[in-house]
Order: sequence, then structure tokens, then C-alpha cells
Amino acid sequence: MSANFAFYIHHHGSGHLMRALSIASQLKDSRVTFLGSGLSRFADVIPKHIHCIALPEDVAGPADASASLLQLSFLHYVPMNVEKVARRSAAISAALQALFPVILIVDVSVEVTLLATLCGIPTVVIRQNGDRDDMAHLHAYECAQLLIAPSPEHLMNPSKHDWVNQKTFFSGGFSKYLGSQKFPQQTDRETIGVIVGSGGTSLDGRIINALATQCADRSVLVIGNVIRMEQVSASNVVFYGQISDPASVLAQCEIVVGNAGHNTVMEMADLGKKFVCIPEGRPFYEQLRKAELLGQNEMALVVMPEDLENANWKAIISKAGNLRDDRWLGVIANSALAHIAQRMRELWESNFSKKLT
Repeated sequence: MSANFAFYIHHHGSGHLMRALSIASQLKDSRVTFLGSGLSRFADVIPKHIHCIALPEDVAGPADASASLLQLSFLHYVPMNVEKVARRSAAISAALQALFPVILIVDVSVEVTLLATLCGIPTVVIRQNGDRDDMAHLHAYECAQLLIAPSPEHLMNPSKHDWVNQKTFFSGGFSKYLGSQKFPQQTDRETIGVIVGSGGTSLDGRIINALATQCADRSVLVIGNVIRMEQVSASNVVFYGQISDPASVLAQCEIVVGNAGHNTVMEMADLGKKFVCIPEGRPFYEQLRKAELLGQNEMALVVMPEDLENANWKAIISKAGNLRDDRWLGVIANSALAHIAQRMRELWESNFSKKLT
């Protein structure tokens, strides 16, 4: 029997999906299913052999007049009196039953981890940065048969609980680029890249215009959908919009400005870019804690969102240009994805090989 893996993919931003795609690419002899809301918007990047199951959203709408949120210590998000939430849980349970035997990789949700456990399904939980020693996270970590930190240990906030750290496989970093050596080095010292993420960012048109105006002797190449783009009047800005593979654009840039989302950081490490990191507000201080570690390890120059209004971009770009050449050493592990896949296959064997043959 071939191994069977399902990925629950959180809908905020695109990073969870991109990480799942990277891991799934190494599970070539296994069945792979994606479960999530909004997967259809990524239809052009999800391989055809991956079966996708669309889930109802879990946010109350105008029809949910009696909706409320239940505050519990052991769960994070508990909407009440929302009919589509019941349909969502039913759809997840039905999918796990139809796929059985299966191992569910959760990226990320405490609630889905606990639901799968109650359905008798083994789980793998992806760890993220941030303050995650609350009761809800600890329950999910306890349920999981394997915790995966897609990062080197020194770029992951340690848990206060030794058993969490001991249960975690620190794979080393990886990105969709799988090693910067595959890209020709065409870096132009006079070119700055800006990555505008899809999960919410302070990098709007006004900030980009200030950067470009203060650095008028440089080209500013902008990737992503920019809010208030009409406020950009500087002539040295080039907009590329949302592109599936930004590597050809980023290859031209010595310095890149972006947020502290995990995948963005790993891409900067993989491509060897000098990085100006702007941590956005996220649950559990995820990006802030990541940025703190980047700053402590002198891997990036950190600028807080509240400081953008009066930022001295000439000074910021100059400081970023002086970052150490070896700043990303030890972050990317070319074997990370292969080792994750090996751990998952071992988990499959330990759960099913002797019992189902």
C-alpha cells in the first residue's frame, strides 16, 4: 500500500500553501491531497496529481445573525451559531474517512489538529515562530505524532517546554527556489527589490514612493499587488504585479525590502539577498519574533512598521548594503525537503505497514 498524506492548508496568505507544495514535491510515490478554503485561486500552481478538497469558510457573514465567538483556553478560534462552520468540520471529517488510512499534515490550526485526532487520524503539525506556549498550542503539539520546524533551530523560537523542542524535527530552511546556485547572479548594486505580501503589509504606495524618492539614483522593482498604488509618482519604480516566480526579478536586486513572513525570509536566504525586514502584526507575534532572531543573528536589517512614516531610506539601504556576506550561512539546508519526506514515510511505516499488510 502506498503512503497517503493529506495537507490541511490555512487560508491566510499564500505561505502555508507554498510550504505544502514544497514538501509534497518530495512525496513522489505517495497519494497527496490538499484540504483548504480558497485553494481554487492557486489552481495554476497546484500540480494536477494533487487532489484538492474545497472547504467552506469559517467566518461569520450577514446571514449569521446569532454568531458569536466562544473564548476558550484550549482552542484559538471558536465561532458559534455559524452554519458553514458545522459544514466545514463535517467536510473535514468526511474527507479523512474517505481517505483513510491517511496522515494529516496541519499547516496550521489547533482546531483541525484536535478534530483529526478525535477522528483517529495521525497528525503532523508544522511549528511556526511566535509566542506559542499557550494551552491550545500545547494540546495540538501533544496530539501530533511529529512536529516539523521548517527552519534551522537558531531561527525558531524555542518552547519553554523541553518535550516540545525534543519532539520537533528541525529540518533546516528551504524555499521554492531549492538553492540560489540555480539562478545566474545578475545583481545590480543600484537596484532595490520590494516584495509586497498577500497576507497584509505596511508596504503601500506611499511608503514605496518615499523609498524611491529618497533613493532616486536607484531602480526600485516592486513585486506584488500594491495598495494605494496611485500614490507612487517616482519615475524610478517598476511594478511587476503578482507573478508566480519572482526569481528573475529578484536576481537583479542586491537589496530586497519585505515582510518577515517565513517563506519570504527563506527565499531571501536561498537567493542570498541583503534583506530589509519589516515585521507585520500577526497572531502570537509571529513575524516580530522572527525579525528579532534575524536581527540578533545579523542576518537582516529590521525596520518596525511604526517607523516607516519617517524612515530615512538612504541610511536604511546603506546599512543593509553593509550586512555580512556570510549572513545566511547555515539557514538553507539543501536536504531539508528530502529529510522531511523521509520522516513522514517513517511515520507512515510505523503507523500502518505492519497493521495493514
